[in-house]
Amino acid sequence: MNKKVKAILVSLLFILLLPCIASASQFDFSNKLVFFEDKLITQNNMGNITIVIGDADIKTSINGSVIVIFGKAAINGMVGGDIVSVFGDVYIKDKSLVQGNVVSLGKLRYDNDVIINGTKVNIDVDIISLFKSNGIIINGLIVLSVITLIAGLILISIFPGRYRVMSYKMSKGIPRRMAMGGLVVVGFTIVVIFLLFSIIAPIFYLLFLMFADIVGSIFVGTLIFKENYERTTIYIQFLVGQLLVSILKIVPLILIPNGSYTAMLIYGICLILLQYSMAFLGIGTIIDTGFGKKTSSYK
Repeated sequence: MNKKVKAILVSLLFILLLPCIASASQFDFSNKLVFFEDKLITQNNMGNITIVIGDADIKTSINGSVIVIFGKAAINGMVGGDIVSVFGDVYIKDKSLVQGNVVSLGKLRYDNDVIINGTKVNIDVDIISLFKSNGIIINGLIVLSVITLIAGLILISIFPGRYRVMSYKMSKGIPRRMAMGGLVVVGFTIVVIFLLFSIIAPIFYLLFLMFADIVGSIFVGTLIFKENYERTTIYIQFLVGQLLVSILKIVPLILIPNGSYTAMLIYGICLILLQYSMAFLGIGTIIDTGFGKKTSSYK
């Protein structure tokens, strides 16, 4: 491994750890961090309460914040920090006091005598309803595919030479690029999770994945148009690759009956694997080629 690759990997590891270090100053997870378990809190707590895939039932005063991911949060007391819920329910009861903000990507309910000193942000997302109506997901994927197609054609038109260089080097060093891209994508994902209350962060994240998806689609196209690097082929590679990827994402949903949760779960896992594999490769290729600047081996 040469010095350049080592420097890149060290930098990416730093990027990966940076959000964890930064978040530690805002969210101290050391006190109560629970996975796959419900938690009943009846004694005063001086730190934060963080529960992943579980419910939090708070019946006392919490000096820090309450963070619940894929679970329900029932608050009956005082919360000194923020309440953050991702794909879950928040119910603030009786005369509870929240000193900070309440951010809920899911259901949010609170009684009339509840006091919230910060800002309330609620995006009502019902995951179960989405599973019951595959059409909503299909339409969303179609819209994203069309936007990615248009954005890709525009970017390739602006930087045709650089995308041709990336296309030419697609088949080289795939494991290394997957590793580099994976570190960046995971690190950026962690940052976005902690900035979820900011509307602009998820938008940037979608654009980030879309940018990687364009390069990933070109890779799929290169598998079909091997050893063909004419000036116009880069557009065909992208178009064919993007269409094939869109078909892989959308067609299974059309075949899955509404309410088939097991099939939807399998589909969701496969979709995540496909999406992030393309993101890892796309971002890794962009980094490894300097966004197509390394032209020494391209002829």
